[in-house]
Amino acid sequence: MIKHFSSVSKLGSVPAPSVNFDGTWKNQLKSEMAIKVDGGKVTGRYRAGVGTPRAAEEFDLVGFASGDQISFTVNFGKYGTLTSWVGQLTTEAGTEIIKTMWILSENVPDPEEPKKLWGSVLTGSANFVR
Repeated sequence: MIKHFSSVSKLGSVPAPSVNFDGTWKNQLKSEMAIKVDGGKVTGRYRAGVGTPRAAEEFDLVGFASGDQISFTVNFGKYGTLTSWVGQLTTEAGTEIIKTMWILSENVPDPEEPKKLWGSVLTGSANFVR
């Protein structure tokens, strides 16, 4: 029998963000995100500085923030990829930095999965500054 997760903590019982994530952030690859945090829920827009999307293309960004930690996901839609980042805000030499790790999943057409699925997930790191 599958149990429902009704006993799992509601978002309201999770520590609220202790820092202000709101604003525009850029990473070392010139990707840019504009985010807003409301009650721990993160929403915004993302523009990729690398890859197939044109620099002017924007994609929805959704996620969560708690304390000084943040996670967010972008669905690159027609490009067949989903990417999620998770990280923590810190300050170095007076500069706020969100240090993240990311994981990207690229869709592999079903007939090609046996041979190509192994290479469809990539991971890396990115640092975002205001």
